[in-house]
Amino acid sequence: MWFSKGMLELVQELTSQAEQLSLVGEEVTERVVQAYADRLRALLERVRQETSETELRGAASDFLALFAGSHNEELLRRRIEFGRKLGAAEVSLEQLVTAYGFLFGRWCDELVPVLPFPERELQSLKYGGTSLLLDLGLLLLGYEGEVARQMRMVSEVDVLTGLLSRRKFEKELQEALEFARRTKREFSLCWIDIDNFKLVNDVYGYTVGDIVLKAVADFLREAVSDAFAIARIGGNEYGVILMDTGPAEALAKAQELCRGMAALKVRPLGDEIFITGSIGVASYPHHGEALADLMCAAEVAQVMAKRTGKNRALLVDAAGESTNPTVVHERILLLREALRSEGAIVPFYQPIVDLETGRPVGYEVLARVRRGEKYLPAGLFVEAAEQFGLMGEVGRIVIEQALQEKKNSWAEDMLFFINFSMREVESGGTPQFLADLLRRYGIRPEEIVAEITERQAVRDMHAVQAFARDMADLGVRLAVDDFGSGFSSFLYLRYFDCYFAKIEGSLVREITRSGRCRMIVENMVSLLQGLSVEVVAEYVESREAVEILRRAGVRYGQGYYLGMPSRFPCNGE
Repeated sequence: MWFSKGMLELVQELTSQAEQLSLVGEEVTERVVQAYADRLRALLERVRQETSETELRGAASDFLALFAGSHNEELLRRRIEFGRKLGAAEVSLEQLVTAYGFLFGRWCDELVPVLPFPERELQSLKYGGTSLLLDLGLLLLGYEGEVARQMRMVSEVDVLTGLLSRRKFEKELQEALEFARRTKREFSLCWIDIDNFKLVNDVYGYTVGDIVLKAVADFLREAVSDAFAIARIGGNEYGVILMDTGPAEALAKAQELCRGMAALKVRPLGDEIFITGSIGVASYPHHGEALADLMCAAEVAQVMAKRTGKNRALLVDAAGESTNPTVVHERILLLREALRSEGAIVPFYQPIVDLETGRPVGYEVLARVRRGEKYLPAGLFVEAAEQFGLMGEVGRIVIEQALQEKKNSWAEDMLFFINFSMREVESGGTPQFLADLLRRYGIRPEEIVAEITERQAVRDMHAVQAFARDMADLGVRLAVDDFGSGFSSFLYLRYFDCYFAKIEGSLVREITRSGRCRMIVENMVSLLQGLSVEVVAEYVESREAVEILRRAGVRYGQGYYLGMPSRFPCNGE
């Protein structure tokens, strides 16, 4: 048990003095114990906390034992635990000090008849001791008040930068919303993120990272001194509210902030640290009329600014329809409704064709959402479904239905290319799910090709390796989708065997117009053939593209020129 040096000295002094004193009679002791228990019971009942008589009398006995000089560790521990119980019951320090003042007075009254001291001296002792407890109570009230004040300050101000905290910022944003709604004004929210801040912490350490955070905070105070509110709203994120500022003006201001951040000179260790920021901009009422919608819109725009190259500002409109919070919300509602409705989510099949014979060798399984008489492509929902964790459920419905339909005549002996999202790859349960379906519907594993999107798989190479091993154990072939969209394509070739590689569509689409794209595709095909990987070209949209791909050695193709996605392909066409 740990005590401060001062507390230990006090305990030692009391122990030595107690040996020189004699306890009063049992009758007096019993009355004091009862008074102590009654007072504590009253305190606990006031805060609606029940306790047993045994526990109260035990606490009173411990109090008297402490008074008599028993300062062993077990007794001290019990007193501390009892104090914790009173604190948990929300008995205030004021109430506790008041109770002890009462008990001290009662103790002095009990001593008058049994101790050979003049009554006047005992009354002076009573007055002095009670005054001492009163003063202690007043000081504790002040201490509690200061702690509460500091807690309120900490909850409203970011300690490191001195800017508003996120909690206080959200209150200020709500006030701005209500004011703008009443006065029919517009305002804008800027969501600022320091680029590559993790790298700063990793290379220079957290102390230098804090210096960078403070430097950016000081810059924002000066650069937008007329802002309604400026706050640190995350680890390396800041929020700025600009009143009477529309989208265009706010975007221009955000671009100015980007330039200003890039010009900052921070040299904590002599070396200059280069700082840039990605800023998302959303405006009321254009991008949202509620606090959550506006913050979501600004954050989404900031994320898109970071994805499109960093060191830039982006208005949420320019981020694209798929990131508009209202659109995302509507699509999620539609998808949830489809998941609850039988037959609303179905597989479509797009042929993968042998470019020499023109005949399909398999089909890629694509998800579609039925809405009335129309089928909406899953591409409209993918980002929102991934964000809200719905893609796994969509995938399972489509996969099971596709394997049921694998027994149809048009699908016999055909390969089924099935996409698996990164969530499904990482879940660990996907291979077993697929194995159960293959057994249930009597499908040969070698007729299934599991596709992993190259851009997603790079997030967790260990998960991809485990997934690849499990698929190989099942006898299922593996394909890497969007091959060439990132450097991790080559890591896949190193770490696991894949049967197919589907070349990234934008390269194939430009192959008839760009000599550079043609050269890239030709060299990729040569590399993959050297590794015995079959090549599939996506987005094949013309006969000319087919001829170029064939001459480059590409064996299989997929695209609207070769076959549109359909619910049920007719006679293998």
